[in-house]
Amino acid sequence: MLRQDLCQFPWSVSPSGDLSEVPAAANRSIPAQVPGCIHLNLIRAGIIKHPRQGLAELDQFWVGKTDWRYECRFEADPSLFDHGCIDLVCEGLDTIATIELNGNVIGAAANMFHPHRFRLSDLKRGQNHLAIAFRSPLRHIREEEARLGTRPVNGDWDPYIFIRKAAVNFGWDFAPKVPTSGIWKPVRLEAWSGVRLAGVRPLLKRATGSTWHVDIRADLEWCGDAAAQGTDLVAVFDPGGDAECRGRASVKPGQNRAHILIRVDNPRLWWPRGHGDAHLYPLDVCVSGSGQPQEPSSTGGFHAQIGFREVRLNTDADEHGSKFQLEVNGQPIFCRGANWVPDALFPTEVTPERYRQRVQQAADANMNMLRVWGGGYYEDEEFYRACDERGILVWQDFMFACAMYPEESPFPYLIESEARHQVTRLSSHPSVALWCGGNECIWAYESWGNAPGELPWKTRVGDKTWGRLYYLDLLPRLVAELDPTRPYWANSPWSGSESIPTNGTTHGDRHTWDAQLEGYRTITPRFCSELGQQSPSCWETLEHAIGASQMTMGSAALTHRQRATGGTAKMIDELLAAQGPPPTNLRDWFARSHHLQQRALEHGIEWLLAQRPRCMGILLWQLNEMWPGLSWSVIDADGRAKPAWHTVRQLFAS
Repeated sequence: MLRQDLCQFPWSVSPSGDLSEVPAAANRSIPAQVPGCIHLNLIRAGIIKHPRQGLAELDQFWVGKTDWRYECRFEADPSLFDHGCIDLVCEGLDTIATIELNGNVIGAAANMFHPHRFRLSDLKRGQNHLAIAFRSPLRHIREEEARLGTRPVNGDWDPYIFIRKAAVNFGWDFAPKVPTSGIWKPVRLEAWSGVRLAGVRPLLKRATGSTWHVDIRADLEWCGDAAAQGTDLVAVFDPGGDAECRGRASVKPGQNRAHILIRVDNPRLWWPRGHGDAHLYPLDVCVSGSGQPQEPSSTGGFHAQIGFREVRLNTDADEHGSKFQLEVNGQPIFCRGANWVPDALFPTEVTPERYRQRVQQAADANMNMLRVWGGGYYEDEEFYRACDERGILVWQDFMFACAMYPEESPFPYLIESEARHQVTRLSSHPSVALWCGGNECIWAYESWGNAPGELPWKTRVGDKTWGRLYYLDLLPRLVAELDPTRPYWANSPWSGSESIPTNGTTHGDRHTWDAQLEGYRTITPRFCSELGQQSPSCWETLEHAIGASQMTMGSAALTHRQRATGGTAKMIDELLAAQGPPPTNLRDWFARSHHLQQRALEHGIEWLLAQRPRCMGILLWQLNEMWPGLSWSVIDADGRAKPAWHTVRQLFAS
């Protein structure tokens, strides 16, 4: 396989379509960095400020209402034409896009959560022109809402349910509204002949006693007439030392799936942090007529670091209801960790070093689990590698959060494609321990909207679809098909049954937002998957974002950083008032707010640790944050540990 990176060529981007809200300074073509997004390109061009700065968010809503056109002129590598098939591979397009090559439409995209591959028939020798036109996400979701009917979403956010894009882009109670567009992952040409690996799932299973099987399942794609020739699938597993385990399977012409089973005796096991070493082994898979694996980077082969471990979610009945207990290699694990949200406003701002630093901060706080929250992204490989290496279990949400999602076309197709890709992609990571259908969607359907003056969400939905198809049918079926080695849980929270109310204390996991401070000691869940207390970012972080002049009580920029319902009065000040006189200045308020967060987490963690084994986990909301402001994080947007991080570190050490 030959690859040509198209990110190395100059790209430009310009507004298109309705330009009525586009400022004059932006109504032109500007250089574009790929991968990236339109916001970052406008920032580099000096047209807008970064939304992290002051009140900059308020001047940028026009960006999400605008269509954008990316363009690139490139010289095709002559060697590409020596192969039978040439594909354009877009690893990530955000989100509604039309792709043109040399003036001809070659495809479209409508999901940011999986790659897109387009077969090229009119690639020219010499210079070519590639254009990717993005539809305004805000205009698109309003058009879909008009077509499918209004459904509830949390907060006052735009109806993000009508696009397969990170929900948090449209605003959240800890994030601004920055519905961006763009090419957010690499773009390249791939030329190949014969057969290529379209996906590899190495599923590790204990056979008997100390004998394990590496069950390698490969998806294959054939190039034209090559289907008449056949080939071999080859896998090499390196257990260390002088030994090498090799497997090989003949692949018949046109066969789209292949399978290799490698037996491994007495491997060193992968364990979560605090229970043993997180041991990893290299695995290489390729297609090869000679049976000799070549470099994955040049052949389209597959390389992974795999770990031998069994995971079970024990939900057996007991005297309290039913368990919610994760077991690794037969050993019950008390999960102590936090929820992970996107670590920056725009994903390309999160470097590999930043992923490693943030996961290391979780490990240093004696955490053994991170939950990738369903309102963000399926994270980059660097995140999962960091978790693999440090023995951090990953609770992986599918990308659904706090809303009633439509089940009409094209969404089931889009979501199935997304889930197939992500389950396959993440199957090699031993850290990924649990697949979950999403965040608070079933709970919202059952119970939200019951406060005085509100209309229950179930009533508002009426006879419209709301996402049940995904959580209780499509996703569990796909996980069972593609990765039967991992458990699936329909939502967080979830009781495990539609006949048992969600978010109780006897079945399933629970989000404890109906108690504070000492009130945590009145609730004993089976597993607490969200619990937290707000506090501001560290002083230096917030001052750098909003400026020293705004670091005063009640300033416009500081007030702008609070996005939670009820504001700072409800989240912090009412609790502080119960403990003494109100703060007299911002320094005092910062110190007392941070101390409040420490006390709240101390109450919650100490109580839940004492409830073992009835309660078998606590995941704080939240580990990290996307921008400087008021949030529930213990690490702020610049990577500084808040005082509560040190409290958590001490408590989780017990």
